[in-house]
Amino acid sequence: MTIPTSRLSLERLRQFSPIDFLTPHYLQQLLDSLQYIEHKAGSLVLRRGDNSLALYFLLEGEVWLGSKKLGRSIQAGSPEAYRALNENQPQALDIGACSDVLLMAVERGLLERLLGWSQSASYEVASLQEEDQQAESDDWLSKLLRSPLFGRLPPAHLHLLLARFEFIEVKAGEHVVQYGEPGEHFYVIKQGRAQISLPASYQQPLQPELHSGDFFGEEALISGSVRAASVTMLEDGVLARLQRDLFIELVRPTLIPQINAKQLQQLTAHGNKTSLLLDIRLPMEYRMAHVPASLNLPLAQLRKQADSLNNTTLYAVLPEGGVRSELAVHLLNQLGFEAYLLTDQSGPSPVAA
Repeated sequence: MTIPTSRLSLERLRQFSPIDFLTPHYLQQLLDSLQYIEHKAGSLVLRRGDNSLALYFLLEGEVWLGSKKLGRSIQAGSPEAYRALNENQPQALDIGACSDVLLMAVERGLLERLLGWSQSASYEVASLQEEDQQAESDDWLSKLLRSPLFGRLPPAHLHLLLARFEFIEVKAGEHVVQYGEPGEHFYVIKQGRAQISLPASYQQPLQPELHSGDFFGEEALISGSVRAASVTMLEDGVLARLQRDLFIELVRPTLIPQINAKQLQQLTAHGNKTSLLLDIRLPMEYRMAHVPASLNLPLAQLRKQADSLNNTTLYAVLPEGGVRSELAVHLLNQLGFEAYLLTDQSGPSPVAA
């Protein structure tokens, strides 16, 4: 089960391999994402043949490998314990707890991306701006690279994408995108401020501001629909712009992380995650047929009801909504939740309400 515990220090986290190759910025990002898991003595920690989305490192206690009686053991703090218990996939040996143990779980994909960024971040920043603009470039790029939007991109895609940004100067009062028009570009604010607005009929009292490092325009490119809001510059500035085709090729696939039923079961099997099936179709569609135990939360209400969702729960969005389901996954991740598109259900068939 997941337990509350004091976080590791950066110094101790840096002792583990290959985490020790991360730069300080990305090491902190990994530290903030860690999950801590407890297993009781005598319990099975990892099963032979399993494929796991996470790497597990031993923090406290002792585990056996292969066989409780005939296998070897690993003690926390030993040199062997500073490597993941399940580096290779599928899992080669059963691993069990000789004593009560504490593990930390690190998402494999996240670690791979952070390692790639640690090795290439300096070049990626420098490739976009002249040397005398390095500090300024660092600010907006650092914020962008920390965002969920770019957090899932493979390093190779990330470098190509950053190199293909075009920079445009904009004036205060200029309408960058307008409600209802087709989406042709993805934008990042490099300099300046902008404001998001909806038509007066939407009765939106608060008009959010965008600042350096913030981005907009991706929702229309993901869904293939028209712009859902207008964006107007509040002051002179510079925007980084990416054409629709390149965005769809490099970015869109990674914005919709997918998970199958077996992977979902693995994430929840050890109790380190709770999950919820989410159906984002209209109530009428949901009543006609739905997966048992799924929650119906229409896409149009997702932002308004986000405060009622638990940010420690993994949300598996059912695919019946088509493009709407994909957009819901993106929105949930942008709002700070962990969400995936469920690619197969291999469970109870949909039923009519």
